[in-house]
Amino acid sequence: MELKVKSLTLPEAIEFNFDELKTEISERTSAYIGIVYTDDQMKEAKQDVAMLRKFTKALSDERIRVKKEIMKPYDAFEAKVKELSSIVDKAIVDIDAQIKTYDAIKQDEKKANIEEMFKNMLFPEFVKIEQIWNAKWLNATFSMNNIEKELLEKKETIIKECQTLATLPSYSHEAVHFYQKTLDIAQALAKVRELTEAEEAKKRMLEEEAGRKEEEAKKKEEPQPVPEEAKAEIKEEPVIAAPAPHEESKWVAFEALLTKDQAIALKNFFDNNHITFRPMVQGARNA
Repeated sequence: MELKVKSLTLPEAIEFNFDELKTEISERTSAYIGIVYTDDQMKEAKQDVAMLRKFTKALSDERIRVKKEIMKPYDAFEAKVKELSSIVDKAIVDIDAQIKTYDAIKQDEKKANIEEMFKNMLFPEFVKIEQIWNAKWLNATFSMNNIEKELLEKKETIIKECQTLATLPSYSHEAVHFYQKTLDIAQALAKVRELTEAEEAKKRMLEEEAGRKEEEAKKKEEPQPVPEEAKAEIKEEPVIAAPAPHEESKWVAFEALLTKDQAIALKNFFDNNHITFRPMVQGARNA
């Protein structure tokens, strides 16, 4: 099949009175360039614009008419070519549908073979083929030998990365568990950093809390300063130490002029300091 087009006789240049019109138009429009209309001349200005626009429209209409005349042979040719193409397109669609069906069947067969290969390689149980799948494997140009090579490399990488995470000094269990879900060692290490930072933050918080409690306890144990007003009200009382063991006690006679309240206070003082007292003998008083 070949499209054969006869030698074309292209239309000659379209001749018209270009130079004559150009000269006339240039002369007539030069009078309008820079013209200033007064308020009384606005009606005339509108008439001039309408006249000029009418002329440009006449030019445009003639251009369109000539173009249509020239394009008639091409439009007829284009319509026939499109009709021929539509006939071919129907055959293309039918064949393409069969090719796609065939490719889909072959891809399904290849996918089944890849899954079987993956199964026979005995990957760690937590690895799913969807996690390591490469869409390019189903391309016809991607051989099974290259797929097998990639699978072996992925298996080796996963095992090594698991072993690396298992030897971490802290949160190794969490790191391995997270890696088994993502197969991304960078994310697993980031998770470890997150857990470590959270633990350190908690430790600092507990230490700060313990420090605050210790500081509060120290403040409670320290003697509180007595206000000057309270100091003025405190009456100092002599403190008589209790007699040492085997120290001889003697009776001391004295008289005191006391009120009832003062006598009670004196008695309390004696009692608090373990002083034995008794009423004074009348004879001793007169003596």
